Amino acid sequence: MMEIVDPMNTIAQSSRVRLARNYADVPFPTRMSRQDSEKIIERTANALEKERYTLKRMADLGKNARGVLVEEHLISPELAAKDGAAVLLNEEKTVSIMVGEEDHLRVQAMLPGLQLGGAMELADRADRQIERAERFAFDPDWGYLTACPTNTGTGMRASVMLHLAGLAMLSQTGQVIHAVSQLGLTVRGLYGEGSEASGNLYQLSNQITLGRTEEEILRLLSDTAQQVIGRERAAREMLLQQGRAQLEDKLMRSFGVFTHARLMTTKEFMTRLSHARLAADLGFVKLSPQQLSQLMVKVQPATLERDAGRPLSQMERDELRAGIIRKTLA
Repeated sequence: MMEIVDPMNTIAQSSRVRLARNYADVPFPTRMSRQDSEKIIERTANALEKERYTLKRMADLGKNARGVLVEEHLISPELAAKDGAAVLLNEEKTVSIMVGEEDHLRVQAMLPGLQLGGAMELADRADRQIERAERFAFDPDWGYLTACPTNTGTGMRASVMLHLAGLAMLSQTGQVIHAVSQLGLTVRGLYGEGSEASGNLYQLSNQITLGRTEEEILRLLSDTAQQVIGRERAAREMLLQQGRAQLEDKLMRSFGVFTHARLMTTKEFMTRLSHARLAADLGFVKLSPQQLSQLMVKVQPATLERDAGRPLSQMERDELRAGIIRKTLA
């Protein structure tokens, strides 16, 4: 697949490829027993024993530790809610294999920027490693069989996380969402299906997994992502042409609150972070994309409590979050 590899793209925040797989000789998750679940965990770990993966069982993790994994996009909220589930993580945390979610396995790979091809290579390598030792449920006509019919076929869901602040300011995100839906793609929120868009971050992903090859899906998604990125850049240019001083004033006022507030809720943080990202992209402030991405994870509720080493009240979290922002962006 040909694509623009742009890990420093400030509009495309990250790329993810997820493969849904089920073992051929084990009942699907809706019908399997706790013993079946444990068997799948052990067999998957054994298949990857030559690779450097760390096994984390949800039963061994508290609510906070599970929440941190969700905030880092290493597991889904659905997996975090299941005591019999587990996740296998590689050293770089670029690959996470969720065991016992909707399907037996969800092999997920994630890279920064627009790197769908690279993410696919990572996911495919882990998938092949497991398939050397195990047999997946597969039909010559239908492809990989999954718990939900919408995943049958390639079993692949690929997505690009996009920061669409300019389109949001011009109230054009609805037009973009409608346009991409005509192509068999969909737009979701920060944590995937069922979640809301936060901080003007949107996940552009494929809806169709049957009747198209992995390469065709990735090419369509990559081409569409580049088109949306082009529209976002055009929106930013329009905002500058309409009134550079007004735009800079709005963003820098927000940035002033961002870097001096003593209390900051999660919701306000995501709004201010979006403004800070846009201000940095337009050259109004000097901040690196990595710095802002790391900050986003560092101040999420579960991560704050983990680093504090104790449960925190909402007021304590809001105060601690504001302090970390001031220290990081001083």
